[in-house]
Formats: sequence, C-alpha cells, structure tokens
Amino acid sequence: MRLVLSVLLAGCIAQARTAIDPPASGGGTLTCRQIVEQCDTQCSNPMCVRACGNQGTVDGAALHNAVVDCAQRNSCVDQECIEAQCNAEAQACRGPEPEGEPVPNNEPPPPLAPVVQ
Repeated sequence: MRLVLSVLLAGCIAQARTAIDPPASGGGTLTCRQIVEQCDTQCSNPMCVRACGNQGTVDGAALHNAVVDCAQRNSCVDQECIEAQCNAEAQACRGPEPEGEPVPNNEPPPPLAPVVQ
C-alpha cells in the first residue's frame, strides 16, 4: 500500500511541477544561445528562465529545456555548477560560434544564466 501511495504522490508532484513550471514549447525565432543571451540573463527566478524558452524555435526551446532541467536536477544556481554538471547540455545550447564573432581561445564562452531555485 505504501508503495502505491508513494508512486501516486510522486506522480502528482511531477504533474503539479509541470503545471506550475511547464517546459517551453518554442514558437519564437531564437536559438538556444540567443535565448540565454537575450532573455535568461534578464531573469531573477526559475519560472522566468523557463518561460524564456518560448522565445525560441522548437529546437532552441528543446535545447534550452535540457539545460534548465539539468540545472534544476543538480540544484545549480551559478555558471560554474552548470558547466560542471550540465556541460553536454550547455555545449549543445551554445552551438557553434556565430560567424563574424570569433571568440579568442583564452576567453570563456558566454555564460548560461543560472537557475535560481
């Protein structure tokens, strides 16, 4: 009985979290990198960061959701944690360097906005 109750409670919590803080579905024109640079950096709470994904294309939003989900799973609140715990997701979000804007080898890539919990 406890197992069934635990499973049901976990399912309810997951549904409530999705209802309160749903993943972005895209519909905009921004890449994941642009979402981070143009929207996430202006946010001060996780719901804002999550909502920024709606400014992206479907692919941009999916990549952005992956970074946000990873950051939340790992309780990341700063760039250092995101780079350490979500490096694959962060790299996929950044994508290739924009043409005409080479980044010197000694400069770090632009930061991803931390997810404040």
